[in-house]
Amino acid sequence: MGRGYPPDYVGDLSATIASTYGVERSGVIVATGSGPLLEAATRAYCTMDKPLVTAAPTFTTCEQTARRMGVPVKVVPVDRSLSLDVDAMATAAKGAGLVFFCNPNNPTGTAHSAATVEKFIRGVKQASPGTTILIDEAYIDYVHDAAVKTAAPLAKELPGVLIARS
Repeated sequence: MGRGYPPDYVGDLSATIASTYGVERSGVIVATGSGPLLEAATRAYCTMDKPLVTAAPTFTTCEQTARRMGVPVKVVPVDRSLSLDVDAMATAAKGAGLVFFCNPNNPTGTAHSAATVEKFIRGVKQASPGTTILIDEAYIDYVHDAAVKTAAPLAKELPGVLIARS
């Protein structure tokens, strides 16, 4: 007869992630890829009165979810260098439910420095404190620019700042 299910190591993994980034264990959610988490964040924070703000092109899970929900989507085109237009995104974020900020951006591969991301996050949170910002750092470990770093310290400091990693 079978020995039952294999051990569940999700708790151990969550504890290790929490320890690595210096956050509470309750601040870590583990999923089978970022897709379910991006969809859940969109469902949790976007409504008819609180749109999604996203870039184009970028990873589309949040946008697809918002459109299926029938909530407004503010799409901000990337700039001429194929980078996220942080100023236009910050302007669009006023009153938004969720801002999706992919760093480095998928599919353009452009990445913003930690200083740029911090300025963006602080500016959005000051102008629109109720807006949640989801920084998708799925590919950050592939960036070889020392100026590009995780926004995890800001997520620890500021309410409504979430980080997704793969």
